Amino acid sequence: MNKSNILDRELNIYEFEKLILELESVLKKESFIQQDCYEEWKQKFTPIYGNKNVNIRLYTILAQIFYIAHLFIFHLLLKEHVKKKDTQSNLSLLKAIQEDILNEFSTDISFLNGYFLPLFEFIDQKNSAILNKLTDYTLNYLLEEKFKPEFLFDYLIQHSLKPLLRHASGEFYTPPFLVKKMVKESYDFGERVLDPSCGTGNFIIELIKSILSTTKSEEEKTRALSNIYGFDINPISILITMVNVIYLIGDRMSEFKSHFVITDSLFHEINLEKEKFDLIIGNPPWYTFRDINSITYQNKIKILAEALEIKPLPKNVLNIEISTLFFYKANVSFMKQNAKIFFVITKGVISGSHTSRFRHFKGFKDVKIWFFNKKIEHIFNIDFICLYAHKNNSLAVNPDYHIPSVYFGLKILLDKFEYFDDIELRTVKKEILIPYSIVNKNKKTYVNKLISLQNYKKLIRIESSEYKSLFHKGADLNPRNLIFITFKPKNESLAVINPDERVFKRAKVPWNKKIFQNSVIEKEYIFKVVKSTELVKFHIYDFYYVFLPISKENHDFSYSNLKNNARTFYEKIDEYYIKNKKITTKHKSFMENLDRWSKLINDRQFSKIKVVYNNSGSNLSSAVIQGDYLITGDLSFYATENLTEAFYLSAILNSNLINEQIKIKKSSRHIFKIPFENPIQKFDKANEFHQKLAQLGRDGEKVAINLITSLLSKNKIRISRNKVQKLLIQELKPILIQIDEYLKPQFLT
Repeated sequence: MNKSNILDRELNIYEFEKLILELESVLKKESFIQQDCYEEWKQKFTPIYGNKNVNIRLYTILAQIFYIAHLFIFHLLLKEHVKKKDTQSNLSLLKAIQEDILNEFSTDISFLNGYFLPLFEFIDQKNSAILNKLTDYTLNYLLEEKFKPEFLFDYLIQHSLKPLLRHASGEFYTPPFLVKKMVKESYDFGERVLDPSCGTGNFIIELIKSILSTTKSEEEKTRALSNIYGFDINPISILITMVNVIYLIGDRMSEFKSHFVITDSLFHEINLEKEKFDLIIGNPPWYTFRDINSITYQNKIKILAEALEIKPLPKNVLNIEISTLFFYKANVSFMKQNAKIFFVITKGVISGSHTSRFRHFKGFKDVKIWFFNKKIEHIFNIDFICLYAHKNNSLAVNPDYHIPSVYFGLKILLDKFEYFDDIELRTVKKEILIPYSIVNKNKKTYVNKLISLQNYKKLIRIESSEYKSLFHKGADLNPRNLIFITFKPKNESLAVINPDERVFKRAKVPWNKKIFQNSVIEKEYIFKVVKSTELVKFHIYDFYYVFLPISKENHDFSYSNLKNNARTFYEKIDEYYIKNKKITTKHKSFMENLDRWSKLINDRQFSKIKVVYNNSGSNLSSAVIQGDYLITGDLSFYATENLTEAFYLSAILNSNLINEQIKIKKSSRHIFKIPFENPIQKFDKANEFHQKLAQLGRDGEKVAINLITSLLSKNKIRISRNKVQKLLIQELKPILIQIDEYLKPQFLT
């Protein structure tokens, strides 16, 4: 696709949004939201998109997609059947199209009428031309595009619904080239197949094309087509799938038995008639437990995860991947013995600690994984894999953890390619993956990250250090827009505060708003905190100020004891927090949120000596913190009274040896407790090597401070942390080599 086409598409979407806004304005002006159909629509679609996203804008867009779905069939298949007159209303045209589809193709697509037909009747009564203008503009444009008609709705939804809205419901559509390869590798003609979250039907489309392209008899093709099933929780998705099927099959529809059902595949047991399925294929929703906006549904997910034996430890429950439930639920409810399953799924399921029970693959065998290079992964903007397996007759935990994997690249090197391009893949390499460790605890199996045999050979012995239980995550001081501040003294006891601009770079709605300006608080409620964003090896070179409604004397929170200005300010931010927090958030006040899991108000936080390291990132960095600093949740820390011990730990945590182990073991960017799966000895002041390591920790800090001081004096503008770290590692090279030399006898014997 050339550059001009890309620009044209962007221009079209801008025009589409402008016309949608005009239609939305008409509906608001005429109080359409008071209609019963709109309220019924909200109740149906809130569980799908979330309460905050279900509004008149979304309704207008979905109604437009509903209308275009009908006109799609009209333009491509029914022009000779439905007689559209200039005087014919939108409502009567829709009904005529539906009637003709039922007559010509034995298919009823009227199941959304109750939500959307009143809109078209309403528009007809108002004689508004905006709907026809919007429809003609959009449909004509899409039909003129270069991609095939069956992918029109894939394109339309991806460009009319904002990414954040689609991601709220886990909607990530699969590019046709990948669907084609997955179907080719897994489908055998005539098999009974289910896509349990079919979306716009990309897998259904490819399965149908595969069937129609064979040399089988017409009768055999019809039987094979009738074995294709699609489920989805979203009625719009089922409508689009059915419309695409009508377009592809056409006259065969009268002999075709349609199996496209609006249902939540995780909880609704469908009557599968005689048998289950030979193949489960698709791209299940990509969202996590924390993204769910219903407490009731969250509870159902927890119960299901436990029943499927993949529920993670309590600390990871918020990170339950919904796609993993689809994988195991398919095994229980939909798969025949020895049936196949093939999913596009997030890469984190093979590495994250939150999916360690998912990786026991109980009830599965012949597990295989497809990986892709960065150019291909970029299509989703999220790292992904394709996961294949057979159902195992045995319900035991899969004892074979040697999992074959294939890495794919582009067959023809391209600088850039688009979602709908028909690209070919080539095999770059094949590897066997194994867990770096397996833990059996309380009759549950936890399988750690899958790594290559080559990396497995690089591991030093896995042994839990005593320090594992002594390091703790810092306090999640969120939302930061409410408490991270800059200040100027007003007098001896008061300060004027404003939001710290630094915390808004990656802030998301509604936590990206500045809700106070030139507020006044008592100085005693201003605390210093450190974050990972300023951490480099051996040093944290900057800090932040925060407002916290706690006492510096006894580290306690007492609303009644707050001084006047602090109380007024806290009431303001507490009100904003309560108004904007998720329904599923259990904390009843902002302070409860700040001190969740007692990570803020504890003696550790107020220790004068702490060792910190980053909980996520590409590399491990550690530093010794001295003074009155609190630690945020993107860091882990250990409070000690022994400064020598602190520098001893800092030296080890900054070592290349530990860093290499982290890179092999960490899940995506998450580090957390992994450093202490290595045999780090408890500090012993009588141990000569421990003392030497502590001295190297001190030397490393001096090098870091001197380099950063020099950089700051030479540069008037702020230097990026990555640049500082890169320069610092070069300066630290001799020290890091010495640290590794002292650690090798301890780690490698």
